[in-house]
Amino acid sequence: MTGQAQPPRLLEPFAKNATECTPEEPVAGGKTVPFPQPSQISVLSGAASLDDGFVPLNMTDPTSGGVPPFGVDMNGILFYISSWAAYFAAGQLPQYDATLQTFMAGYAVGSVLSKAAAPWETWTSIVDGNMTDPDSGGAGWVSSSPLYSAVALTGTNDVVLPGPSDYVFSVNTASAAVTYSGFVAQRDGQRVSFTPNSAANLLNFLALTGSAAGNQLCIPTELSAVQNQTYTFQYSTGQGKWILV
Repeated sequence: MTGQAQPPRLLEPFAKNATECTPEEPVAGGKTVPFPQPSQISVLSGAASLDDGFVPLNMTDPTSGGVPPFGVDMNGILFYISSWAAYFAAGQLPQYDATLQTFMAGYAVGSVLSKAAAPWETWTSIVDGNMTDPDSGGAGWVSSSPLYSAVALTGTNDVVLPGPSDYVFSVNTASAAVTYSGFVAQRDGQRVSFTPNSAANLLNFLALTGSAAGNQLCIPTELSAVQNQTYTFQYSTGQGKWILV
């Protein structure tokens, strides 16, 4: 096989239940939490940090003045690293963090974050050094929803689709006059295509009437889908709607 074999599942961080402490006041079997980021060389001889790692004294013979690594530091750094490993192994994505953003001078282009309000959806940075907050409408982020996400209907108007950067696959028809039992959807750029995959999966689009809500389908007359025929809608930025093309 190509690639790498999946490693054994990491069920929890290393030293999860070890007592939190500091190298200055160690506890037998404990761990350094929080693990310090700045150098500890001037704070405690032999203490480790993210900046320095284990210091030169830790690698010097004790008979020549060296200081063996502190066990609590070893537990602490392994707990710190394996906490993130366990987080990602569980299939989770991090959310926006202003402190981290400032520390690293902005998110890199291509960074992917989970949305705070809808964790199953994501933000992707399209600029380098991104210093804005995507959850507050910050610029330089693209919103994405997963395939198979439900799309709600509004009133008696047509199917309401997400914005041009989102994906759709299924529809909830509980509150609108649409006949539906499933369709296949694909999105390419700012277009979305529907292809009914069986006679039982047909969809009737109704002509838009009344006040137009954002992102609604805009068609001049009622349209009844035909099995295996594709219907493509393109998003109009000027009109803020999906239009049949």
